[in-house]
Amino acid sequence: MPEPLFNFKMNNISEFFSKPWWQGISVILTVLGIAVTLFQFRKKKLGYLVQFSESIFNDEDLDIAKQLSISYKNNPVESLRVVSIKIMNYGFLPIKRDDFQEAIQIKLQGNLKILYHEVKSIVPNNLKIVCAQDLQSIFIEPTLLNSKDTFSIKIVYDGDDAQIEPACRIVGISRIKDLELVRLAGRNLFAIGVFAAISIYALFNWAFYTTQPGYVFQVLGCLLLLAVISYISIYRDRMIENL
Repeated sequence: MPEPLFNFKMNNISEFFSKPWWQGISVILTVLGIAVTLFQFRKKKLGYLVQFSESIFNDEDLDIAKQLSISYKNNPVESLRVVSIKIMNYGFLPIKRDDFQEAIQIKLQGNLKILYHEVKSIVPNNLKIVCAQDLQSIFIEPTLLNSKDTFSIKIVYDGDDAQIEPACRIVGISRIKDLELVRLAGRNLFAIGVFAAISIYALFNWAFYTTQPGYVFQVLGCLLLLAVISYISIYRDRMIENL
């Protein structure tokens, strides 16, 4: 009497996972997963988010604005705009005052002049943020930024819509990253992980319906997928740069 399909499949699964080399692969993958996790935990991370950038006068008010004489500290103003920029330590490690080689610079590129700035939404409340400004930049003095410390800077300026270019010289941080791109990369990695898990399951499921020689190709396919996932995890920041 032919062996039931279910029993045949379970016997093949048991035989496959009893192979000595499979235990070695399991150890390697476990160590790799721990290494990737520790690598991410030991990185300092500083990000920014443009919360809003808009004109003081909306489109309906432009005609009225042209008829008004607007000045700031006795200086005429032609096109008032306001932008709010959030700064956040989104990593797990603190960024210490001694890590700073120079102040954080938030540069507003374009034909414009900064008139006023204000620090808002400080978390925690005892976080001390000291800023200075010139015609086109805000400078944030070095300070201790623990994990998840956050603050926002509201900037009022006169001129064209600005291109925001944050810059820093901090030990362990190459640049201040756009938090929108960080979130997008995180969602992409999650989607890739789910897809890879489903693919691995499908490959294993397919492998156990084939003859013994077919296992080699299926296992190689699974290892290739795991290698791709590991590469993506390790080079996550490079993915963000290419988005």
